[in-house]
Amino acid sequence: MIKFFNSLLFKGVGAHLLLFVFLFLENLHYNLGHIGAFLTYYFISLVVVFLVLVRPSQTTVQTSHQLDLLISGDFSKTDRPKGNNELTMLYDKVITLGENVAHTQNSLENQRNQLDSILTYMVDGVIATDRRGNIILANKSALNYLSTTEEEILNQNIIPMLQLSKQYSFYDLLEKEPEVVIDTTNTVGDSISLRVKFVLFRQESGFISGIIAVLHDTTEQEKNEREQRAFVSNVSHELRTPLTSVKAYLEALQDGAMDDLDVAQSFLEVSLNETNRMIRMISDLLTLSRIDQERLTLNKELINLVAFLNFQLDRLTRVAKANPTNNLTGEFHIRRFLPDEPVWIEMDTDKMTQVIDNIVGNALKYSPKGGEIDIRLTVQEKLLTITVSDEGMGIPQADLNKIFKRFYRVDEARNSQTGGTGLGLAIVKDIIKLHGGTVEASSPGVGLGTTFTIVLPYTPDLLELDDEEAWDEAEEE
Repeated sequence: MIKFFNSLLFKGVGAHLLLFVFLFLENLHYNLGHIGAFLTYYFISLVVVFLVLVRPSQTTVQTSHQLDLLISGDFSKTDRPKGNNELTMLYDKVITLGENVAHTQNSLENQRNQLDSILTYMVDGVIATDRRGNIILANKSALNYLSTTEEEILNQNIIPMLQLSKQYSFYDLLEKEPEVVIDTTNTVGDSISLRVKFVLFRQESGFISGIIAVLHDTTEQEKNEREQRAFVSNVSHELRTPLTSVKAYLEALQDGAMDDLDVAQSFLEVSLNETNRMIRMISDLLTLSRIDQERLTLNKELINLVAFLNFQLDRLTRVAKANPTNNLTGEFHIRRFLPDEPVWIEMDTDKMTQVIDNIVGNALKYSPKGGEIDIRLTVQEKLLTITVSDEGMGIPQADLNKIFKRFYRVDEARNSQTGGTGLGLAIVKDIIKLHGGTVEASSPGVGLGTTFTIVLPYTPDLLELDDEEAWDEAEEE
């Protein structure tokens, strides 16, 4: 009702009525005498005014309604008013404005969805605050790193949330934009180290509206750096020790020990052994380097695994008896539990020979007098399992997960006697991994022996497939 009294049509009719009242009062006596003609003129002119104003009024109402839809977020169009005047042009501009607003809103929505996706799948954590330091946004990674939920972190101050109360205030972060390292526990309970970088968030006017904290997990990086430092230290130590021994014996020979043939021969043998040990270590390091750089390729061939294992065990038995690897006894018994029928598999025989030398060689080194070494091959549907068990010194439970690390030794003194480099099992693990398999170690405890288990993928009808492929190639030729 109020809208009607404020409408263009009502105001036009009202102005028309006031005009005729003024004309009627100006010639009151005449108009009273001709009241019929006066009223006729009034109603005819009223109809004309109504007809003239009704369409602009409708156009104005329709334009206002379109603006109401636009304000409410509804960008649908009503039917265009008839005519081509200033008001219809205004309506067209309102429609154009609505289209531009809709396009802008869609673009902003797409950008927001893209930003949400980026923040959700970012590896780094992102936290945003308002100008008072209260958290207004935290992505999934940040919640995971801080072991919290969105409900718990929102509207909380960033300083206590990142445990920085003793070091910084929020104004310190605004002024210095520091880079800090914090230690925390993630959602799964792992201890992690986070490097946090703070960046100011400014409006176009230049005023600071908050701060953004980027959380980068440096746990793995620091672990790799520690391992690299330990690796360099171990290599330096392992090479320095034999070089020191060789240097001492050579100096003794130079100082006159060469004149005593027995002593000289002993010194030369020790020097030769230490030199061979360094050569083996450098060879192992080169092998690991090629594996790390993915330059070690496998030259696979189809072989009978049963015959291969028998050959390798016969060879190691002859070598061990001719020159015992265990300086204490050198006596052992190898028991073979191998299938009678051939087991065909594709593998790199040179690399697998290195695997057998390391694992069976360790069993020979640490077997006690009269100890038994069991070699077992089990064939399953799609897997082959090779187990090597001994009755030697065993491995403590705490060391089982570490023995495949480079330079790791359970017994440093014993390995020094046997000439080990501490790299053999690391090479074994990498070679088996290249073949698509796994290797594990188990031990009941110290002095109760050790069992190494190698699992390799297996295709039962591999020989038949190989024959069919060879036959197909022959037919094509």
